[in-house]
Amino acid sequence: MRRSVPRLLLAALASALFAGAAQAQDIRVAIDQSFPVRLTNAAAGVAIGNPSIAGVSMQNDHFFFVTGRSYGTTNLTVVDANNHVMFSGRVVVVADESNVVRVMRGNESASFVCSPGCQPAPSIGDATFEAVSQQVTTHAQTASSGASSSNH
Repeated sequence: MRRSVPRLLLAALASALFAGAAQAQDIRVAIDQSFPVRLTNAAAGVAIGNPSIAGVSMQNDHFFFVTGRSYGTTNLTVVDANNHVMFSGRVVVVADESNVVRVMRGNESASFVCSPGCQPAPSIGDATFEAVSQQVTTHAQTASSGASSSNH
């Protein structure tokens, strides 16, 4: 009987340690995508290590989104009202490779999203990245200025 008590104690301790380790899993999110996080307890503070890699958008004290802004790895820490750490883990921002076709010509590449037709989807490192990025920026600015002038 004496041996079962220490085993139960060890089992309880191990489950507590693994429960804490489960909170430290990586959050993987694709660039320009969001990942929902629901908390069982209320959060009082959220900090992201490098906001140029990922952002956090709090919806309420139990729910927030992590958004991938640029490729890389950073960390996320969530604390409660007593400043106890509820979550501390890495945020890994990766490329969204679904429906992506990459064409290689020598040492140059071009990326396309094909679903079902193919459209250019410039990725960092593509030969056409700068030109297509400029076109996208110009298009967005034109749309934005058109929308603001129609509101007057």
